[in-house]
Amino acid sequence: MAFSDAYFPTAPPLSKYDVFISFTGKDTRNGFTSHLYSALCRNQIETFIDNRIEKGGEIWEELVEAIRDSMVYLVIFSEHYAHSKWCLWELVEIMECKNKKEDCHVIPVFYMIEPSHVRKQTGSYYGVFEDYERNLDPGLVRQWRKVLFDAANIAGFEYHGHHSRTESNLIEGIIQMILRKLNRKYRSEVRSPFIYDQNYACIESVLTHSKEVRTIGIWGMGGIGKTTIATAIFQEFSPLYEGSCFLANVREESERHGLSYIFTRLLCELLQEEVYISTPKIVSSAIVRRLRRKKVFIVLDDVNTSELLENLLGVGHDYLGAGSKVIVTTRDKHVLLSRSIDHIHEVMQMNDENSLKLFSLNAFNRIHPPDENGYLELSKRTLAYAKGIPLALKVLGSFLHSKSEKEWDNALEKLKEIPNADIQKVLRLSFNDLDHSEKDIFLDIACFFKGQEKEKVTTILNKCGFYADIGIRNLLDKALISIAMNQSIQMHDLIQEMGHKIVWEESVENPGGRSRVWNADEVCDILKNDKGTDAIESIFLDLTQIKDLEISTHAFRKMLNLRLLAFASGNISFGGKRITNTSSIPTNMVLPDNLRYIQWDGCPLKSLSSSCWPTKLVELSMTYSDVEKLWDGAQIPPFRNMHVLVKVDISDRVSKLESTKSSDSLRHIHPSIFCLQKLDGLYVYHCKGLKSICSNKCSPSLRSLVAYGCPNLQEFSVPMSRDRSGINLHLRLTAVERLPPSVFHLRNLQHFSFAISDGLMDLPSNFAYQIMLSDPTKHEYNTAITLHKVLPSPIFQSVRRLIFDNCCSLTEIPENISLLSSLVHLNLYHCTNVINLPESIKYLPRLQVLSVYQCEMLQLIPILPPSLKRLRVWDCQALKTVLISESQRKDEGTFIFLNCINLDEDSYSAILRDAIVRPEVGTQSPLASKLEKQEDACIILDRDCYVNVGETCCFLPVRHNKLLDELFHEHSTEASISVELTSSSKLSGFLLYLVLSQAQLCDIEGQILYNVDDFLSFGCECYLETSCGEKLHTRSSSVIQWHWDQLYHRVNIKSDHVLLWYDEKCCEKIIETINGKRSSYSAKLAFKFFAGIANKMETVIKGCGIRWIYQNVEEESRERKSKRNREVYESVDIAFQIGQGSESHQQEPIPPTKKFKQSFLLTSASSIVEAEAAEDLRKKSGLPESIKFLPQLKVLKVCHCEMLQFIPVFPPSVECLSTQVPSSSNLCGFMFYLVLSEAQSCIIDELVINFVCECYLETSWGESIHVASSVVVEWGCDMTIGYQLNVMQDHVLLWYDEECSKQIMETVKGREANTEKKSHFNAKMTVKFVARLPNKEEAMVKECGIRWIYSNLEEGSSREQRSKRIIGS
Repeated sequence: MAFSDAYFPTAPPLSKYDVFISFTGKDTRNGFTSHLYSALCRNQIETFIDNRIEKGGEIWEELVEAIRDSMVYLVIFSEHYAHSKWCLWELVEIMECKNKKEDCHVIPVFYMIEPSHVRKQTGSYYGVFEDYERNLDPGLVRQWRKVLFDAANIAGFEYHGHHSRTESNLIEGIIQMILRKLNRKYRSEVRSPFIYDQNYACIESVLTHSKEVRTIGIWGMGGIGKTTIATAIFQEFSPLYEGSCFLANVREESERHGLSYIFTRLLCELLQEEVYISTPKIVSSAIVRRLRRKKVFIVLDDVNTSELLENLLGVGHDYLGAGSKVIVTTRDKHVLLSRSIDHIHEVMQMNDENSLKLFSLNAFNRIHPPDENGYLELSKRTLAYAKGIPLALKVLGSFLHSKSEKEWDNALEKLKEIPNADIQKVLRLSFNDLDHSEKDIFLDIACFFKGQEKEKVTTILNKCGFYADIGIRNLLDKALISIAMNQSIQMHDLIQEMGHKIVWEESVENPGGRSRVWNADEVCDILKNDKGTDAIESIFLDLTQIKDLEISTHAFRKMLNLRLLAFASGNISFGGKRITNTSSIPTNMVLPDNLRYIQWDGCPLKSLSSSCWPTKLVELSMTYSDVEKLWDGAQIPPFRNMHVLVKVDISDRVSKLESTKSSDSLRHIHPSIFCLQKLDGLYVYHCKGLKSICSNKCSPSLRSLVAYGCPNLQEFSVPMSRDRSGINLHLRLTAVERLPPSVFHLRNLQHFSFAISDGLMDLPSNFAYQIMLSDPTKHEYNTAITLHKVLPSPIFQSVRRLIFDNCCSLTEIPENISLLSSLVHLNLYHCTNVINLPESIKYLPRLQVLSVYQCEMLQLIPILPPSLKRLRVWDCQALKTVLISESQRKDEGTFIFLNCINLDEDSYSAILRDAIVRPEVGTQSPLASKLEKQEDACIILDRDCYVNVGETCCFLPVRHNKLLDELFHEHSTEASISVELTSSSKLSGFLLYLVLSQAQLCDIEGQILYNVDDFLSFGCECYLETSCGEKLHTRSSSVIQWHWDQLYHRVNIKSDHVLLWYDEKCCEKIIETINGKRSSYSAKLAFKFFAGIANKMETVIKGCGIRWIYQNVEEESRERKSKRNREVYESVDIAFQIGQGSESHQQEPIPPTKKFKQSFLLTSASSIVEAEAAEDLRKKSGLPESIKFLPQLKVLKVCHCEMLQFIPVFPPSVECLSTQVPSSSNLCGFMFYLVLSEAQSCIIDELVINFVCECYLETSWGESIHVASSVVVEWGCDMTIGYQLNVMQDHVLLWYDEECSKQIMETVKGREANTEKKSHFNAKMTVKFVARLPNKEEAMVKECGIRWIYSNLEEGSSREQRSKRIIGS
């Protein structure tokens, strides 16, 4: 099933017959056909079969009518089928019906005959068609030949009487296929509108892919559509099984009638007889035996305990027969975490397209709203409320059906205040299953903590005595909350609305009597008029929703149980404009002692009374406030009694925006704050008035001290504990020039930030894992000079991540950055005067991630090291040139160039081609690729930008679509594409691309950071349907998410961008299914692409495409060349067919692999070996010198370039020889030779040349071995100084490796000895030669070869038998 088909609850027209059988009575009437007909009748399949021998004119009319009134045609081809003209006329009519009616299906059965005989009219069909040609009308004979050819090309069933398959198995397979096709047409038993989306397809693929007993769990929040999906699955698959049972509402029925009643119902329906069981724990052996012999399909809907599940199914699969399937739906994931569940599917919310279809079917009885009267916009408002929950879409659609536009608008406004009761009733079932502590945690999240960091919430709620670790886990299992990638706790709006409704019902008329208050008007009324009570446990006030804040002196006096208090300016917490409220707040206000969390953004008070501080406080956050000191008077600091305080945040986050006025009130941090034994973090960044942070003592728990952006901070001295791991110390953008000695003893800080200054030279090695550098507060000079001086310092020797943040005085990154041998991440943020990155960056051996953001002057990115896995460049609009090296290209990488709209043509082409070749490199050497991935498994998590997709991802502006058309096999200008595939042993995967239109994200500076989930989410749904009825669904999806820019700017996609990616896991699932079938197998593969941005609105996809990847690109290109005469084909290995037994294989009908021309600016793919001069070279006088950097160029064609005068130096190339091993009993070994060109080394201390060859042997039996042979040429001299080794002219090196020959020959001889027909045995040996000088650079191998060695010299007398050689370019 491709994509998401909408179901309409109208029954399709019923055919008179389900099946029409076409056969010849001479071969099968009394045998196979009669057994097949009986099986069809037993399965209640209405079948037409003509048992008459003599036929007349009236009978033919009856046959035609039966054919036209049938849905499935079984054509039984046998030895004498073509001898019957009636059969041929039937086949003509059948094929005409197939072509006219889309819902008709032809199933050929080749009974004791080869399909090729039918297709080509050979064998027993040959003679009869010779007679037809002589005696009948030629046009009629051609028609018969054509229908035989067409019918035989349809995938069907074969039977040749072999022991591997019996007739009964054949008949069972035919029955199953017919049932699938009939059920697909008549699945209208699902009596409500239903959308076949990715959730259905995913479960369907699990069912069709497994032949064993499988129990599948469907899990998700209430109303997400679990029961609807299970019902649709049951309707489609249950007829294929010997028994079936759908138990609805298991939770409710078991509570009402007991477990024995449910279990008895299950047995009765499966066994089709009355059975009574007193307890599921005791079942008679006779019943168990009968169950184990039946293949059954069971759905258990709404199971709420694992004990209930085990009682119904037994432990494991005790009661299930071979091939049985069980589907269990539940709201609680914990129910499914038992050994009896094989696969768990979490039901995902519907996307916008499917949501609109489902809503429209319920509201308008059509899949799209009418365009008139504004119903489309009203429907979109409803979708925004429902947010992909099918229950809400159905309920609201049915409720709004036949209502007027005005009534729609009024109803949607009402939903903002009063939730729909039908929706709430379903959702509340999950809440009712929670214990008391879990209910408190749920309501706290719904009314206070939604969107905040999980670790922070867990800490605070644990201090409230709620056992939050296990409680939050249970809420996750019940799908009431989710954890976003940034580790924030999220909750669906409808579930949050349900939590609000529960609290509202606690005291309908009096908000002060509720446990939690969040409505801005109600909070202000309570605080102003002293209406609070001891029932209130949390208060959340969004300051952006009010103008005036007035708090009475005794506002909190009655709130003895108040635990959580937040006056939050959400929009300025993460970079928005500061909200100025008119405030009337008493200075002698007393806060309840029970408070665990206080957040007061922009507090207008200069100080707080020392008597008001709660002793149980866990976290205090008073960002961008006017507080000068935290208490009145300095005699007895209140912190001494606050034994559980973990975090203090009094920073001013808004000072980075020029349009805001930040506070400069706070000048000193009292030392007593560092005496808090559990203090984990102190945050005072962007406090412009702060001058000193000093203390003689420090809490051993202190992990984070953040004081960056304090330009007047000159004194810093805090003796942080060296025993604390993961310390964060941020002092950049301050006036601190030298760190105190108390810091020098620290090691392995998680994060450290400081200004670019000489003070960095004082810090020791292994000081910090990450270092962030910024301009000094006084930066009248170019900091590049200082940076060049400090980079060789000990602190940088072990740094893993280096960040340059807003270094506007920095004009270049020094070349000596290559000294940072441990560097893994390098980030440049808003370094506006850096023009080029240093060429020495390619010598950073461990660099894996390079991020460049808003470097406005950057024009060139040089060749990067081969270790690089991620390159991200954002808003660098001056960037023109990106040089791509391919000498040591990896098979994976993420390359993002957002809004780099001035990339030149060569760079655009280079980036795209590089991304295409990377996964192809992995398929050529999968073992090496896996080893590299294991070695790189320790890659450091990149918190700046999260990309989680397969192996390769590339995102950059589109220059034109011509190159995409050239590089990809399949294209579409829509968001979906379908292709027909056949089985191929060479097909190993595919690359996908989509083109996104320019788009503007929502104003991120107007949101709280933790509510911004993704910058860009993208992917595709893959649907595979085989000709055998097998289905597979898989999903390839990911997000590109940035954390570091959301503080400052609105994000735009300023032009159309192309997004290309390769997902290895997705490819493996598809290819395993395709390649696991026989040669006559075909399949339809459909992709539906999607993309969404941060405001959750789906972006416009302007195009998409696919490029096929093959395991052996070279052989594929020789078999199937593209029709485009300007494309260049790869041919790395030159194969020599020597010996006997080479067979020609039938050409497989698979799409050709597209190759592309070599570009001369370091843009070629590693496997490209041929380049053709482009049209624009015709008037050029010379080829570019950069051609020498193409490491594998072997052939250069220059055609019709009339003005060409100069050809530069050709590139060196590593030579490779591929040869067929001679099939001879006298073959006993081989010798190698290679010709080394003249070369010069650097100054060295030893005179050595290393010669290596890698031998890869692959036999026709599929066995392969790898052997390495090496030789060292060494000059032994006593040297006290370095010398230079020169190879003055071409030299030949010949050597014999006995051990290498022995291993190869043992494999060859061993296989030959076990081969009955030696002529069918093949062995191909590929040898790769490398020569290295002492400076480890590869020298040029100009020629190489092999000489075979025989025990009988006469046998190897001819030169062709003795040796083969290959000559370099």
